[in-house]
Amino acid sequence: MKNRIRKHLTRLAPELAAKTYGFLSDHNRISALVLEDRSYTLSRLETFILSLIEYIHTGDRVKVEKGAREIAIHRSKQGISLACVLERIRMCRDTLLDQMEQDAHYFIFTEEERLELYQIRLDLYQFVDSLIDMFIHIFETEESQREKEMQTGTATRERFSEVAEQELVQLVLQSTDIAVLIIDRNLRIVEANYSFAELQQVERQQIIGTHIDETFRPRENERFVQWVIERGQSGHYVAEINGTLTTVSTSPIYHRGELWGAISVLRNITDAKRYEEELTKREALAAVGQLAAGMAHEIRNPLTSIKGFIQLLREQTETRQNTSYFSVILTEIERIDGLLNDVLVLARYRDDKIAAERFVIMDEVLGVIRLLEPESNRRGIRLELNWSGDEWYIYGYRARIKQAVLNILKNAMEAIATKGSIVEVSVYASINQVVLTVEDDGPGLEDKVLKNLFVPFYTTKPDGTGLGLSTTQRIILDHGGEIFAENSLRLGGARFEVRLPISNG
Repeated sequence: MKNRIRKHLTRLAPELAAKTYGFLSDHNRISALVLEDRSYTLSRLETFILSLIEYIHTGDRVKVEKGAREIAIHRSKQGISLACVLERIRMCRDTLLDQMEQDAHYFIFTEEERLELYQIRLDLYQFVDSLIDMFIHIFETEESQREKEMQTGTATRERFSEVAEQELVQLVLQSTDIAVLIIDRNLRIVEANYSFAELQQVERQQIIGTHIDETFRPRENERFVQWVIERGQSGHYVAEINGTLTTVSTSPIYHRGELWGAISVLRNITDAKRYEEELTKREALAAVGQLAAGMAHEIRNPLTSIKGFIQLLREQTETRQNTSYFSVILTEIERIDGLLNDVLVLARYRDDKIAAERFVIMDEVLGVIRLLEPESNRRGIRLELNWSGDEWYIYGYRARIKQAVLNILKNAMEAIATKGSIVEVSVYASINQVVLTVEDDGPGLEDKVLKNLFVPFYTTKPDGTGLGLSTTQRIILDHGGEIFAENSLRLGGARFEVRLPISNG
């Protein structure tokens, strides 16, 4: 996976450098760009981006740190401000992270790789943070050395402290990673950075100088920064602010032993919390899946014997009165066997009798549509297919893919039982993937349903098992694909999208 990331991003390095340069140009305070040659700056940005890409691939910190150290010393001697240099580093990092997120479908073929990409991005973020610390240290060291050489004494050091303080204030105000709020002892907002304003969904200029309680009216048990002034109580808390899970750290501000105000630092932890919950859910499902596979396998053996003896009894003792009884028993046995099959798929059980092969996916899609056409005609449902006629091969288990497509289409037809009459199937190719979408004009999916759609045994149907869509998701993931569900903006009902990698031979 790391090799795929390196190859893809290396090709885009010049484009990423140009994009970073464009972001920097939009920041008027980065005046150093005006003094430099554009081609020289682009070259330096591209070199740094390439070094970060190489770090993603090899994990070699030493090489990147050596190059970054040389840049830091050179920039410091040139007189380029620390804020300017740090802005460039962050912009390179953010541009690279955004591109990785945008092009994630090039790298991810399994759910495990999705988690691996998340870890790679987190590692890159932390590594660049360590580079920033190194740059700050080098700039301070170089400045200190210049002070000794120029023998400017205390006055120069004080001037540097003032400049560094101003640069630090600017960095905090422009930070996209943390939100900062400062109030005075009268609970009036003295300063708030743009991240805080965005978190609170307000305009920064409109809240400066206002009383914090009048501006936000927080709940009594969440007046964290106020408590520093009112109770002398600082601390660390977790709160949900406008739907965002946030950590809040508060501290007092003293000047010459007197309390002047309080500062609050807030950080968004929604993604980290979601990742932790997803990991816990996966571990639980893995344990349940292993148990279910064992039970399903053991149940299947006596079930096969029961089915065989029922068929034998039917042949030997069938009469007009008991014919229907035998039919019901065999039908229910088939139903149990189908449920066991779904459980085994969820548990990733591999049947040795089913072999993986390279096949045309449209053969299975068309087969499912032909299978469902009689029912759709009987119910007055218009089953439409949008397809160019092209053939795309995929590699995997033909029967499993057919089962997944059948589950999605049957789910759509059941969804429009009370409202709607159209189920639209579209199939097309997107770079290296086959994309299958199924949309309907039914009632759509509620937020609660969307959240639990692929959870095993979750169902909204009175007679449903809750295994259809979870089984479908497992099949698609096992084939290196992805499946998404949302509401259709065009038809108004539900929309399912399946992406599977194309097999080129």
